[in-house]
Amino acid sequence: MNVQRYLRMAHTSSVLVSLIINGLLILLLVTFITFQDQQERETSTVMVIDPMDKELIDEIEEEIEPEVVVDPETLDDFSDFNFDTPIDTAMEQSPEPIEEAVQTDVSSLSELMSDISSPVKMTSLLSGRTSVGRANALKQYGQGLGGVSEPAVLNALRWLKEQQHKDGSWGAEGKKGDSGHTGLALLAFLAHGETPASREFGATVANGIRFLVENQDSRGLLQPVGRHVVYAHAMATYALAESTTMTQNPLLTAPLERAVALMIESQHPRGGYEYEYEKSDTHDVSVDAWHVQALKAASIALPDHPKLNEYKLRAMEGMLLGSMKDDLGRGFGYRLSIQATPKASSRREILTAAGLLGMYLTGNGDRKETREILKYMERHTNREWLPEWGVSRIGSDEYGGELMFWYYAVQAFFQENRNGSNFRKFYPKMVEALVKNQADDGHWNNFSRESPEQGLVLDTSLSALALMVTYRYLPTTQAENISQPNPQPGGATSSAEEDVEFDI
Repeated sequence: MNVQRYLRMAHTSSVLVSLIINGLLILLLVTFITFQDQQERETSTVMVIDPMDKELIDEIEEEIEPEVVVDPETLDDFSDFNFDTPIDTAMEQSPEPIEEAVQTDVSSLSELMSDISSPVKMTSLLSGRTSVGRANALKQYGQGLGGVSEPAVLNALRWLKEQQHKDGSWGAEGKKGDSGHTGLALLAFLAHGETPASREFGATVANGIRFLVENQDSRGLLQPVGRHVVYAHAMATYALAESTTMTQNPLLTAPLERAVALMIESQHPRGGYEYEYEKSDTHDVSVDAWHVQALKAASIALPDHPKLNEYKLRAMEGMLLGSMKDDLGRGFGYRLSIQATPKASSRREILTAAGLLGMYLTGNGDRKETREILKYMERHTNREWLPEWGVSRIGSDEYGGELMFWYYAVQAFFQENRNGSNFRKFYPKMVEALVKNQADDGHWNNFSRESPEQGLVLDTSLSALALMVTYRYLPTTQAENISQPNPQPGGATSSAEEDVEFDI
């Protein structure tokens, strides 16, 4: 009996001991798991940087310059202006109502433009508009005059910046802004490679672009009020096209396409344009000249447009109808009747220079008509015909005066042969005349009789654009050579032609 009782007690004790041991083991396991999880949560990774590596990182951080971003607040100063108010400008505007507001979301436009913090890499004809491109182009083609021409350009841009109205526009003195003057002023900034991302001129460029877009009506017209809107529309489209190319801002594409569509729709069957985009049996060759330039710029900005090249070439053909040939060569008249036998009025020097430039810009440089125009224009590279401030070489009845002639002629000679005799003779005399006669504040006042009417903004824009000819539009076949530091073969001239020094 005692044995059985002992066995029962022993069995009970062993079971109890087993339970106690298992319980202790479970408790230890739970405690271990909880402690391990807590350790993992509290553990942090520490990166130890070798002192040599830290010095290298510090050096790299010092070399990185902060991004230049235009302050969006500077782009909103125009919010209190009413753009439905008729604009009175030197473009002879009358109080006609704007048909409809533009469909572009301007708030999104300004936001996107202010976000662009680095310049777009230029290619082809516009590859000279970077800081490196400008320096190399001036070295190759500037005949050693970049040291005086570039400061003059910067002074002009700073003067234009000060003349910009709060709504982003420019205009003649005492007048409200208009798309024509705004387009010309913008072209000067764009030619220097300035975009909304530029440190000094970013807000100026951005506000100018916004003015153009906001003043486009439902037809696509960029200056919907006033007489002779065709000039202003062409100049504004020219600037909008270059803005599209240089900013790569997708919000500019639709306004540009609408502006171009109006040009295509309004072009005469044989090419050319008339005032107010009327369809008639006459057209104006001076209007044609600005449309050729605008369509050229648009063809760069819209390379996939199905009809743009066709209408660009047709515009030049229409302008060419206004030319006439004689023993002196081929020159262009002002008004043209396009009936069965086209007949132009007497030739004009400004339009002949514009026609020569148009032939090169549209790829017609090898045609016999181009050689005939060049023959006529080469008299302006004779010593007695070279640019000289205060002396008119083109007569007194051509609107635009000497500065507009220089604007066209120097571009035409550069496109003909950047190292050729014509450019090497004409360019330094023009630089000398402009640099010596720039006002202290940076503007130019054309010495021709038209200057009071056309205004200082136009004079200054045209002059600055002429000084930037070496890098503004590179010759198509030479764009790939801009990075080369030395002039191309064929640039040698006589010592008389290389004598381009002058005292400032």
